[in-house]
Amino acid sequence: MNNSLPAEASRLESAEDVPVEERPEQGLELHVGSNVFRTTNGVVKLQGKEQLVLEIRDDPPALLLTMDIYDEQGRRIGHLRRNAFSTGAPTRFAVTTTTGQGSSPDGHGLVLSDRLTGRTLIEIVAFQKRKIRISCGQFFTHKGELVTISPHYCRIGTGLTRFGDVTESRGGPAIIA
Repeated sequence: MNNSLPAEASRLESAEDVPVEERPEQGLELHVGSNVFRTTNGVVKLQGKEQLVLEIRDDPPALLLTMDIYDEQGRRIGHLRRNAFSTGAPTRFAVTTTTGQGSSPDGHGLVLSDRLTGRTLIEIVAFQKRKIRISCGQFFTHKGELVTISPHYCRIGTGLTRFGDVTESRGGPAIIA
């Protein structure tokens, strides 16, 4: 009887002997209201146009926002690039950042507000290393439609309301019609 199995089994390495390489986490998970977009590249597309880009920087830890700001007619009135205004009226808008504890980006937050109206355009916070939550916001798309984000839903204009959706983005943008 051929008993080659035990001989081959003895040549196999045990699980403790195999070095385990830690794979870097891929993509960001975006929580927009109650909607979840998994493995995104941090871009949020609204009505076919990239309007928001969210980034987490590890060293030094920071939460970064790039955003085109439009009015109700769809005219661009400001552009925020990595938390600094590159065009538009930096006196009209205010960016407030908060930092978390320790060396991770967890707890870092950002609020973009309109000083003229007193309205919060967007409020975001980083959590669990690669996740970003947009908890609330009110801003306009490039078509002049109001986007409203609450902890329970994301609404564009009067037509589209998303709540509780989970979408796998596969390394692409979070697309909200």
